[in-house]
Amino acid sequence: MGTPHGNTPRHRREEREDQTDRMAGTDDGPEPPASNGDKVLADRLSSVRLPFLVVPLFVLAGSAIVGNATAPALLANRPLLLLALNSTTRHLLLTSTSVDVVPYAAVALLRRSLEDPLLYLLGWRYGDAAVAWTAEHLGGARTLNWMQRNFRRFGWLLVALFPGGVVCVMAGAARMGLVPFALVGFAGTVATIAAIRASGETLAGPVGALVTVVTENWVWLTVLSVAMTTAWVARRRLRRPGPESDQ
Repeated sequence: MGTPHGNTPRHRREEREDQTDRMAGTDDGPEPPASNGDKVLADRLSSVRLPFLVVPLFVLAGSAIVGNATAPALLANRPLLLLALNSTTRHLLLTSTSVDVVPYAAVALLRRSLEDPLLYLLGWRYGDAAVAWTAEHLGGARTLNWMQRNFRRFGWLLVALFPGGVVCVMAGAARMGLVPFALVGFAGTVATIAAIRASGETLAGPVGALVTVVTENWVWLTVLSVAMTTAWVARRRLRRPGPESDQ
């Protein structure tokens, strides 16, 4: 007579692995049934149409490009407007010595948080296709693949450390809870802005000297920046595959 299936060494080994996964909290088995509130929220998030997500994202992307192109002029004359257009780490550091802390924090937090819910909804609505589209436009496929494979295990940590961009899309695609996503992402953004501000104040001498150089030469630096940004945008458009390349 053959050995019953439930008593084979392989079956006992699989049971032990399943028990270990459950104890470690990494089991990807069936999830508990969602409550009615969760189902209603999921239905509402899934019903968001693509134009309501893509149009604001393109507007924000366009404002970021304008901010990059005109950064020298804005840094010299309108540093707060520079943060409103594009609150990159570089711009946050350069404006840390010329903008008061309250408007600095408020504008930076608002600008950095605007696209997060849109990217989250994009991931929720379109899943892996949205992640692939974001990866194609951002590059760094190897890192993004690792993040996607490990998101269910380290998702909250990724959202806290790298709030924004493709991480928000992955959070939506993985159906991370909206409230945890919002709270962790908000805390991560606040911590990032505070750390950059503190770094700028610590390096106030070198940062101030660099800002002075930009302020004294902002006209020709702006011309150069506009030219470089235009070339960058043109290069990206030329490298984008056409419809015939997918056939």
